[in-house]
Amino acid sequence: MNSYREMSAFHWEIETAGSKAKVSEILERFDLPGDDFIEGFPDLAKKVQELPDSPTLPG
Repeated sequence: MNSYREMSAFHWEIETAGSKAKVSEILERFDLPGDDFIEGFPDLAKKVQELPDSPTLPG
């Protein structure tokens, strides 16, 4: 990540992702390999582990 703005956007998107699939898309868009994500952002990675694998459909 090159700037505070980019880092903030990344954190916000990961925090609001509703599934591991969405997180995977975010990591790909930010060109961040999964291993680098886990190593560089261990707290976020722990939150991602609690997410469902795919988005839940409404009702």
